[in-house]
Amino acid sequence: MKYLPILGALLLSASPAVADDLLYLRCKQSVDMVITDLTTSKIVEDRTIDDISILKIDFSKKTMHDSRAKLTINFTLKNKIATIIQKVDDDEVKLDDVTKIKLSPPYSNSSTGTGILKAKNQSSTHRAEGECEEVDASVWNKSFKESES
Repeated sequence: MKYLPILGALLLSASPAVADDLLYLRCKQSVDMVITDLTTSKIVEDRTIDDISILKIDFSKKTMHDSRAKLTINFTLKNKIATIIQKVDDDEVKLDDVTKIKLSPPYSNSSTGTGILKAKNQSSTHRAEGECEEVDASVWNKSFKESES
């Protein structure tokens, strides 16, 4: 019985994100991108983009939701690292991408991928590296509402 107050204090001190199996991250990454014309093999664009994403991670469903996107994506979890594999091949684009996010402090992310923009007859490669910080659910909610309008 003497441990009950200690257990209660621990439960009350847990952050809501942990208690609900949710984690919210703001990730800043630098993305190196090269776009090549498939016909001429000439580089059309070679640049670095600084990007910020705000993520809602649901551990119980193993889904991740970028506040800028309409859909959630599934991830696998091993050794506290989430792996997201995206493969798309439709009439407009072919995409192969692997993203990894470390889901324990210090949070970090990385991504590599290739793609083909079929209508433009261009290929692209990208590589991204970044750091993430934990944020409150209200930050994600605000960003998600702004992206809907």
